[in-house]
Amino acid sequence: MYINRSMLMILGIALVFFPAAQGWIIQGPEAWYRPYLMWALVILLAYLNQRWWQGRQ
Repeated sequence: MYINRSMLMILGIALVFFPAAQGWIIQGPEAWYRPYLMWALVILLAYLNQRWWQGRQ
């Protein structure tokens, strides 16, 4: 089974910085859009990663 190195690196970085990001996301009721912003970023990165790997084959 092949593990994509860039995705593994991103996952490692996310695990290191998750506590700080979680505090930023849930900070105050005026920032209701932050969780949606983070999910949109995750979806965009996954899409770009899949598109890049599809182009290499």
